[in-house]
Amino acid sequence: MTAKERCADILDKFPEERLPYIAAFLEDAYRLIEDALDDAYCLELYNQSPEEEGDGIPIEQLSAELGIQLL
Repeated sequence: MTAKERCADILDKFPEERLPYIAAFLEDAYRLIEDALDDAYCLELYNQSPEEEGDGIPIEQLSAELGIQLL
């Protein structure tokens, strides 16, 4: 039996009036899992990026090059 079939069997055990609550629960669980996977992916990318030392420029120089006046 696949995981989807198992889930369907479990859902069949609930009365119809409880299904909206189950659906909301599943949607929240899905969002939480997707957010956690996205966070893990972003962290992995961040940890893989090379450290850039000495490649920066002072904000004053950047603003002058862009023609932006800092207050």
